[in-house]
Amino acid sequence: MTLDEIAWELYGLLPAEFTAARNAKAKEAKQAGDKDLAAAVTALGKPTMVGWLANQLIRQYPDEMHALLELGESLREATASLAGDQLKELSRQQRQVVYALVHQARGLAAAAGHPASEDTARGLEETLHAALADPAASQQLAAGRLTGVLSRSGFPGDAPSRPQPAPRAAPSAEASLEQAQRAEADARSAAEAAAEERDKAQAALDDATSALTDAEALLEDLKRQLSEAGEAQVQAQRRLRSAREVAERADRLARRTAQKLADAEARTRRLG
Repeated sequence: MTLDEIAWELYGLLPAEFTAARNAKAKEAKQAGDKDLAAAVTALGKPTMVGWLANQLIRQYPDEMHALLELGESLREATASLAGDQLKELSRQQRQVVYALVHQARGLAAAAGHPASEDTARGLEETLHAALADPAASQQLAAGRLTGVLSRSGFPGDAPSRPQPAPRAAPSAEASLEQAQRAEADARSAAEAAAEERDKAQAALDDATSALTDAEALLEDLKRQLSEAGEAQVQAQRRLRSAREVAERADRLARRTAQKLADAEARTRRLG
């Protein structure tokens, strides 16, 4: 594997998994005799959660990220040409795209069992803005090998970077409406999913209840059969004892009768 292939694989992993996997790849390269590759792999830095989320966006949402990077090119061209109306519209698009991508990234983090904190979300937002503003940052983001937050110079209308905090401009009414609509759609999807899970759980509960009822009925039937079998066994044992006693009496009677017959025959022979 090449360094780019190895890096692409490693930076797709969770930060907690990165170091062990990187060391294993470096060891493989060293054992294969490629010391330069082993050294280059060892030099790869462990990503922060911000870096990991940005790398995940490149891997999981390539079309959306490509659109973001194209929007950055348009913003930079509009800034250079001072196209005010165009710049205003592109800036509006910028805020919408970044908001949507950060929302998607937080969903990826939650699905991976590592929910993103507010600081992580802000760091990712800053990184995406940096890619919009700076061609070099855009290339770093597109490579999918970020290790941390990218800083940005910003466009007109952007919120300032974290080293120089300042109040963010309130979102426009249109942006607020779109955010509310997205939140409503997310809530509706979550409610539908929850209702579906509730229906499945209720169906499973009904099946389990029915199975329990059947099992209890079967148990009662088996208990009844066992009781009847026990009574039948007792009666059979009684009949066996009675039959054995009759058989023994009949045997004794038969032996006595046979003896009497033998004695009678003997007397007859003597008298004759």
